[in-house]
Amino acid sequence: MENGLIIYDMTVNYLSNPLGLDSPPRFSWKYKSADRDVRQVSYRIVVSSKEETVWDSGVVESGESLHIGYGGTGLKPRTGYTWQAVITDNHGRTAGSPKASFETGKLGERWYGNWITADFIRKPDAAMEAPYFRRTFRLESKPVDARLYICGLGYCRAFVNGEKCGDDELSTAFTRYDGTVLYMTYDASDYVSEGWNTLAAVLGNGWYNCFAEDPWNTRQSTWRAVPKMIAELHVRLEDGAEIVIASDAGWKSSKGPITFNGIRNGEYYDARLEIPGWNNAGFDDSGWGGVYITRPPGGLLKAFELQPIRKTMELKPVRKWKTPAGTWIFDTGQNASGAARIKIFGEAGMEIIIRYSDVLEEDGITLNQKAIGGFIKSGEFQTDKYIKKGGEGEEWSPVFVYHGFQYIELEGLGYEPDMDAVTAVIMNTDFKTRGHFRCSDELLNTVQRLCRWSTISNYHSIPTDCPHREKNGWTGDASISAEQTLLNFDPMPAYYKWLDDFADAQKPNGCVPCVVPSTGWGYNWGNGPDWSSALTLIPWYTYLYCGDAAILERNYETIRKHCDFMLTMADGYIVNYGIGDWCPPFEGKAISVNMSSFKSPTELTDTAYFYNTADTLSKIAAILGKGDDIVRYSDLALKIKEAFRNKFFDKDNLAVAGDCQTSTACMIFQGLALADEKDALVDLLIRQIEEKDWHLDFGILGNKYVMHTLGDTGHGSIGFQMISQRTFPSFKRWIDLGATTLWECWNGGGSHNHHMFSDVSAFMYKYVGGISPDEEKPGFRHIILRPAVECGLEFAESSHESMYGSIVCNWSNRNGNIGIELEIPAGTGASLILPMGCIGNTAENGSLLKGSVAEGKARFELKSGKYSISTAI
Repeated sequence: MENGLIIYDMTVNYLSNPLGLDSPPRFSWKYKSADRDVRQVSYRIVVSSKEETVWDSGVVESGESLHIGYGGTGLKPRTGYTWQAVITDNHGRTAGSPKASFETGKLGERWYGNWITADFIRKPDAAMEAPYFRRTFRLESKPVDARLYICGLGYCRAFVNGEKCGDDELSTAFTRYDGTVLYMTYDASDYVSEGWNTLAAVLGNGWYNCFAEDPWNTRQSTWRAVPKMIAELHVRLEDGAEIVIASDAGWKSSKGPITFNGIRNGEYYDARLEIPGWNNAGFDDSGWGGVYITRPPGGLLKAFELQPIRKTMELKPVRKWKTPAGTWIFDTGQNASGAARIKIFGEAGMEIIIRYSDVLEEDGITLNQKAIGGFIKSGEFQTDKYIKKGGEGEEWSPVFVYHGFQYIELEGLGYEPDMDAVTAVIMNTDFKTRGHFRCSDELLNTVQRLCRWSTISNYHSIPTDCPHREKNGWTGDASISAEQTLLNFDPMPAYYKWLDDFADAQKPNGCVPCVVPSTGWGYNWGNGPDWSSALTLIPWYTYLYCGDAAILERNYETIRKHCDFMLTMADGYIVNYGIGDWCPPFEGKAISVNMSSFKSPTELTDTAYFYNTADTLSKIAAILGKGDDIVRYSDLALKIKEAFRNKFFDKDNLAVAGDCQTSTACMIFQGLALADEKDALVDLLIRQIEEKDWHLDFGILGNKYVMHTLGDTGHGSIGFQMISQRTFPSFKRWIDLGATTLWECWNGGGSHNHHMFSDVSAFMYKYVGGISPDEEKPGFRHIILRPAVECGLEFAESSHESMYGSIVCNWSNRNGNIGIELEIPAGTGASLILPMGCIGNTAENGSLLKGSVAEGKARFELKSGKYSISTAI
């Protein structure tokens, strides 16, 4: 309806119609209208079960439409609820939402099932193959609905009457299994029927039984044990009865065609051992063995409440060639994470070996696994194997591993395969895209594409550093890339889960490891204030970008304890136990001595992060109303700031220790410079950049400090110039060398799929495209629009699907004539910041816009709606 008011995109805990929630529900919605200046002034939420209304908020005079907590009577376990919102806006219009739903999980109720494992598995080292399980049961009347609650460790694929439950892969999520384990909830209503039925599952080792030798003690993890599962299938019948089929000693088990699976090694499949119909009701399982009840993993069972890993796309090879060794290599054209699906021909017993890498040898022909496989000290690396069952064409893809790769090698074919013999199946946590950036410079567009691919390649229930060499949840990488991840995607439910992993990993004294989840490794190296900043900054950024104060409350004690731990590591409020500005430009091998050859002292960047944590904690305390902590951590921040300035800043000579881009920008970015020093320090930073011929001279910490400092102080064009450099060190150099994802080292060494430099994408959104949040009104309740119309580009397009709706800032500069297309969501407002020369000649639909001057810029205040603005400079 023209100029009508519409409610849309209703979510509970960031999820659309979620199934299986243990966390208290929080309701959010968006609304829109063709009118300008549309604001909600009241809302009403009604939540109902099939039997009754369990909560009616009544009319609440409020503009809030995000994260509104449930306020009704206690919710029942395993129960479906519908909810609706009715809002009134400032124009007196009322709109009702469509019905949305959520369903609770077990809510802490006792499990009927036992943890079970196959009778042929007794020791973790002997559990190389995947165990298959089944249980047959009979339903005496027609089923109405069915829910399966199941946790299989490390990974589980569940079936009801031969139908796979869910479209997820590699479930359940990686956690510290002796702290928390996550169960899955599946709707099995369409799969059960009156009469005989079968519930079945197959388990992979995953991270629960990772037996590979590696530097991170994964094999020695505190939780490691044999694969096991717990399950309950709740079936409601037409006559009102409820049947529960639970995991117990009555199940059957067997070996199957998956003869080996290791998350760091690969998967082996012998198709000759397939068991047709094993997961169907009519199968004869008299030859199968039994199961036994085994010890639980130790962690609390909680609902899986994030986006699952899914097959998100498929890539066809762009070329293939035969190597001197007789193998065939397929180039997918894109570095990514996932696995191959092969289509092959040959006789029974023919073994095909599938190897993966994102690097070739110097000859450009031979696959190179040494560059990324050196940390794995036992078994083969990124290698799958398939043995054919017959002479017909067969298709296969592994189900309990994922790899990082661009190149896929097939060995053992004996014939030239067609291009369709291999398909790259891309797998990652299934984030929705929330952001778009494009501009007139194809180099920047390519860098943006690299940032996006690096991000999705490195999220598999946790943010990893790389999808092949380590697959570790390095905290610093995720901290640095969090802003761009929130701008480009919707990681919020996954961040909630990962922050729970921090709580599980935290020592009683507040220390957290440098990789999360941790096997027990990472507490005595690499976990300084820089890397561990993820614990403070990811909740803070989620609050800033999504207006979510609940994530601050949920993680407050974990953050506070960690800040207090840092204080115990301080000498006169100076700390020095972090990694530092990792991977600055260097020549030589990608080894620690080179990767740590940065100029900025580690104690400088560590102390700056210590200050940032204390300062941010004081802000969080204020938001949450924790009065004593506001004073305590504000005072601590001031003491750290004073110590930093005394040790690292020579005000008389305007020098920061290290005399480099990272040190200078760090002082500005982290708020350690006084107001009257800022301009001079920015000038110093620009001189340091000019001394490097406008090239970057930083590692991953400086990448954030420098680019955001330039953008925030109105010098984004210099940041754009640095990104655009065509020679080493630069993003362009990577691209010239064939990069399709971001790399670890500026000289091309190390991993070729690392997201730790991806914050450059956030810079492009905020300071080229021009979309930034406002800390005073978080979640984009107020939007800062700062298009870089003078940066030399002809145009830039940027958009972000915020919690309030779509924010759009598209601009063009044609010989000084500037056009700006804006979209500001209902319920929000924006400040448009332009060059000073735009005052007095900025118009919209022929009418001049009234502006003001602030900090040397023209500023225009805009209400919600769409705008087409013209100006000139």
